Amino acid sequence: MPSRKATWNGYAILALIPASFACSFLMPYGWISAPIFLAIIIHQLILREIFKGPKYRSPVFSDPEWELINLKNKGFDVYGFINWQPHDADLVVFVHGWQSSSEKYVERMSIFKDKKMHTLAIDMRGHGIAPVTSEWTAAKVISDIKYVLESLDESRIHKIHFYGHSLGAFVCVGMHHPRHSGWWKDRYGTLILESPMIAYSPIMEEMAPTRFILPLLKKWSVKGFIRIHPEFRGLKWEDIDIPNWGLPSCPTLVLQASNDTRLGRIHYDLLMDQSIDIEAHLIKSLPHSGNRTNSERDNLITEWIDNKF
Repeated sequence: MPSRKATWNGYAILALIPASFACSFLMPYGWISAPIFLAIIIHQLILREIFKGPKYRSPVFSDPEWELINLKNKGFDVYGFINWQPHDADLVVFVHGWQSSSEKYVERMSIFKDKKMHTLAIDMRGHGIAPVTSEWTAAKVISDIKYVLESLDESRIHKIHFYGHSLGAFVCVGMHHPRHSGWWKDRYGTLILESPMIAYSPIMEEMAPTRFILPLLKKWSVKGFIRIHPEFRGLKWEDIDIPNWGLPSCPTLVLQASNDTRLGRIHYDLLMDQSIDIEAHLIKSLPHSGNRTNSERDNLITEWIDNKF
């Protein structure tokens, strides 16, 4: 198996089927190997499901006011879209959610752009214009965002703010862990989280067919994650949930869909249990997604800018 990979490719998994039959019929007591081969196949199929990328893509962002950024992070194409103000200003970084794209953010980015701020949106791997990645992880996205930030002319930037929606919030919160560093961390301004995901445990519980298999899925997930990211050696399951995953140390605005039909209220409740500088709003008119414009949310964003930036 190649290094930094948790799963085999499909051909390798399929090859186990004839190998199992061959062992069963050609080797003495070969039938004993059949359950072993079956267990390996099931294990690999589950790992592929855990680390698979998005099934659907949202439209690619295209607007002449935002310049396309294309970089290679360890050989992988990373894409961002940036609008520079003609003067030095704060920068706001937008991270979209699962099966979304930077294109979904244009109206919200315009709020900040009209307030004379630089705005940057980044397509996560397998989303928008970004190519499919082998074994999708949030840690890969964090690496890409850091790589884009290090490529910018930081002399044009005063403070840096982050805006994460859903899974994008999980990425933004994770960047607060001490393992992540850069010029951007010394200039951190505020964090905005919209209907955020901030823990992986509820997602895994949703994926598990029964609660009996949940501990095994968690064990396999952590081992697989460490194979993909050996720099995370020593990681435990609780390290993938807030506060161990990351804990904001800056003023944080939470814009939560009151009736979140995708994530429910559990992530919001976990966030509210943390001892951080937080201003939270439950917004009845706000859905989890499909929320390009929302007057209640957008007014709260404007107030946050006027009061905090």
